[in-house]
Amino acid sequence: MALLKNTAVANRPGAAEDNRFRLHWSLLAALLGLMALCGCASKAARPVTESSALVITPVSQTSIRDRRPEFRNVFCSVLEARMAEQDSDDDCEFRLLRLTDEAPPIYAPIDLGVSQQNFTVIFIAGLYSDCVDQTNQARTQFKDYLARFGYHFETLRVSGVSSTESNAQFIRDALLDMPELGTTRKGVIVGHSKGVVDTLEALVTYPELRPRISAVISLAGAIGGSPLADLAPDAAISIAQNTPGLECKDGDGGALESLRPSVRRAWLANNPLPGDVAYYSIVGLPTPDRISRGLKAAYNVLSDIDPRNDGNLIFYDQVIPGSTLMGYANADHWAISTDLGTSPYALVRSLADKSDYPREVLLEAALRFVEQDLETGFAE
Repeated sequence: MALLKNTAVANRPGAAEDNRFRLHWSLLAALLGLMALCGCASKAARPVTESSALVITPVSQTSIRDRRPEFRNVFCSVLEARMAEQDSDDDCEFRLLRLTDEAPPIYAPIDLGVSQQNFTVIFIAGLYSDCVDQTNQARTQFKDYLARFGYHFETLRVSGVSSTESNAQFIRDALLDMPELGTTRKGVIVGHSKGVVDTLEALVTYPELRPRISAVISLAGAIGGSPLADLAPDAAISIAQNTPGLECKDGDGGALESLRPSVRRAWLANNPLPGDVAYYSIVGLPTPDRISRGLKAAYNVLSDIDPRNDGNLIFYDQVIPGSTLMGYANADHWAISTDLGTSPYALVRSLADKSDYPREVLLEAALRFVEQDLETGFAE
């Protein structure tokens, strides 16, 4: 905890704002409770582009469809078009990493017009998400953008401190309260981190949801859990639940227990995923220079296991078993889904200093890819 404490002291705004600072500090403790582990040394880093989750996949024992070249074609096409609209520039190869085992690129025209699939896109966030209002941030960031292309965007505000079982029931009730799903609109869930785990639990536990959901897209999903959950201080959840001014008090407090690797892998072994839903994985695999200041300590801890991690999760723990692997985003665990750089908390903004990632483009490309894939019946 010493490193984060020193950082906080260095950023202290002054005695006159002491109460505000304590609120900022408590928020960071909830967000970054695992920073207590910051003193660990890292092994020498292997190159980020050295290998892929198709080679090292402890949680993904079933076959994975490698569609990285096809998705790269879609992502690069969308990125080029959106950057042209903004009279800006961005590097597709920098934003979507090409690993050494990726097949040769595919170049094909992509229809970037309005979607005809009537997708309802449902965003579900993860650990501590309600504490930092991640759901509203996602709505602000994605809803109007995706509406331009015919995608209806909704969010479910799950408890950021609750177990997968509790959130799965909430997801079940919320989805059943959307009568258009499975009738006039196709439901596509976009989950981030633990939000993917909660979603998979809901689909397995409540079969009545499956006709309503066509696909699940994982953004850095905590599929195999995180070793950090085994090392987290006991106070990590209670701090979030008891900090004045935060909105993450409700819940059973079982979130970190749900993210233990032993818990997640046992669940996957005993709960085959429904075959009538399509699954897609986008992995967060940032180069070291793309790790936010607030995630570097956790990144170093995980690097003792494998330096190919996003600051919360090792890359192979982000792949849904039997899913379609779309690609490796050069974004850390925060940047891949939400811009914490726009947080109202100055200290949070300073720690989320690598949030400049084209998330809207990533999600648009993912939806266009899924749309095409579903139209062809999960073609190999």
